[in-house]
Amino acid sequence: MADFDGFVEALKTELIEFAEYSWKAYKNSAIDDGGAFIERSKDDLERWTKMLANGGLTRDDFEWLMAGKKDLVELAALKQKGLAKVALDRFVNGLIDTIVSTAFKVFL
Repeated sequence: MADFDGFVEALKTELIEFAEYSWKAYKNSAIDDGGAFIERSKDDLERWTKMLANGGLTRDDFEWLMAGKKDLVELAALKQKGLAKVALDRFVNGLIDTIVSTAFKVFL
Protein backbone atom coordinates (compact mmCIF):
# COMPACT_ATOMS: atom_id res chain seq x y z
CA MET A 1 0.00 0.00 0.00
CA ALA A 2 1.21 3.49 -0.84
CA ASP A 3 1.94 5.98 1.90
CA PHE A 4 0.47 9.43 2.34
CA ASP A 5 3.73 11.25 1.60
CA GLY A 6 3.92 9.44 -1.74
CA PHE A 7 0.36 10.53 -2.44
CA VAL A 8 1.18 14.18 -1.66
CA GLU A 9 4.20 14.08 -3.99
CA ALA A 10 2.14 12.49 -6.77
CA LEU A 11 -0.59 15.06 -6.17
CA LYS A 12 1.87 17.95 -6.49
CA THR A 13 3.06 16.55 -9.82
CA GLU A 14 -0.53 16.12 -11.02
CA LEU A 15 -1.38 19.66 -9.89
CA ILE A 16 1.48 21.08 -11.95
CA GLU A 17 0.37 19.08 -15.01
CA PHE A 18 -3.23 20.24 -14.51
CA ALA A 19 -2.12 23.87 -14.25
CA GLU A 20 0.17 23.65 -17.27
CA TYR A 21 -2.44 21.97 -19.43
CA SER A 22 -5.65 23.72 -18.40
CA TRP A 23 -4.48 27.04 -16.96
CA LYS A 24 -1.46 28.04 -19.06
CA ALA A 25 -1.96 31.79 -18.73
CA TYR A 26 -2.48 31.46 -14.96
CA LYS A 27 -0.23 28.48 -14.29
CA ASN A 28 1.68 29.91 -11.32
CA SER A 29 -1.47 31.24 -9.65
CA ALA A 30 -3.23 27.91 -10.19
CA ILE A 31 -0.31 26.03 -8.65
CA ASP A 32 -0.19 28.43 -5.70
CA ASP A 33 -3.93 28.20 -5.00
CA GLY A 34 -4.06 24.44 -5.55
CA GLY A 35 -1.06 23.89 -3.30
CA ALA A 36 -2.55 26.07 -0.57
CA PHE A 37 -5.79 24.08 -0.68
CA ILE A 38 -3.91 20.79 -0.49
CA GLU A 39 -1.90 22.05 2.48
CA ARG A 40 -5.04 23.21 4.33
CA SER A 41 -6.75 19.89 3.58
CA LYS A 42 -3.88 17.58 4.53
CA ASP A 43 -5.44 16.25 7.73
CA ASP A 44 -8.69 15.34 6.00
CA LEU A 45 -6.87 13.96 2.96
CA GLU A 46 -4.66 11.78 5.12
CA ARG A 47 -7.59 10.39 7.09
CA TRP A 48 -9.77 9.85 4.01
CA THR A 49 -7.09 8.28 1.83
CA LYS A 50 -6.19 5.88 4.63
CA MET A 51 -9.85 4.89 4.87
CA LEU A 52 -10.06 4.60 1.07
CA ALA A 53 -7.00 2.35 0.96
CA ASN A 54 -8.32 0.16 3.79
CA GLY A 55 -11.78 -0.21 2.30
CA GLY A 56 -13.42 2.01 4.92
CA LEU A 57 -14.60 4.39 2.19
CA THR A 58 -15.91 3.58 -1.25
CA ARG A 59 -14.90 5.58 -4.31
CA ASP A 60 -18.27 7.30 -4.19
CA ASP A 61 -17.81 8.16 -0.51
CA PHE A 62 -14.38 9.67 -1.18
CA GLU A 63 -15.67 11.68 -4.15
CA TRP A 64 -18.56 12.97 -2.05
CA LEU A 65 -16.26 14.03 0.78
CA MET A 66 -13.95 15.85 -1.64
CA ALA A 67 -16.88 17.57 -3.34
CA GLY A 68 -17.89 18.87 0.08
CA LYS A 69 -14.57 20.70 0.35
CA LYS A 70 -15.19 22.81 -2.78
CA ASP A 71 -16.42 25.75 -0.73
CA LEU A 72 -13.15 25.80 1.22
CA VAL A 73 -10.96 26.52 -1.80
CA GLU A 74 -9.93 30.17 -1.39
CA LEU A 75 -8.29 30.94 -4.77
CA ALA A 76 -6.55 34.12 -3.60
CA ALA A 77 -4.01 34.19 -6.43
CA LEU A 78 -6.52 33.43 -9.20
CA LYS A 79 -9.01 35.98 -7.85
CA GLN A 80 -6.29 38.63 -8.04
CA LYS A 81 -6.05 37.86 -11.76
CA GLY A 82 -9.68 38.96 -12.12
CA LEU A 83 -11.09 35.64 -13.32
CA ALA A 84 -14.85 35.34 -13.55
CA LYS A 85 -16.73 33.10 -11.12
CA VAL A 86 -17.39 30.57 -13.88
CA ALA A 87 -13.65 30.21 -14.51
CA LEU A 88 -12.93 29.93 -10.79
CA ASP A 89 -15.60 27.23 -10.44
CA ARG A 90 -14.07 25.37 -13.37
CA PHE A 91 -10.66 25.49 -11.65
CA VAL A 92 -12.11 24.20 -8.35
CA ASN A 93 -13.88 21.33 -10.09
CA GLY A 94 -10.70 20.42 -11.96
CA LEU A 95 -8.66 20.59 -8.75
CA ILE A 96 -11.06 18.29 -6.90
CA ASP A 97 -11.07 15.89 -9.87
CA THR A 98 -7.26 15.90 -9.84
CA ILE A 99 -7.15 15.06 -6.13
CA VAL A 100 -9.71 12.27 -6.51
CA SER A 101 -8.06 10.70 -9.55
CA THR A 102 -4.63 10.86 -7.92
CA ALA A 103 -5.94 9.19 -4.77
CA PHE A 104 -7.45 6.40 -6.86
CA LYS A 105 -4.17 5.91 -8.76
CA VAL A 106 -2.08 5.81 -5.61
CA PHE A 107 -4.30 3.94 -3.15
CA LEU A 108 -6.48 1.64 -5.25
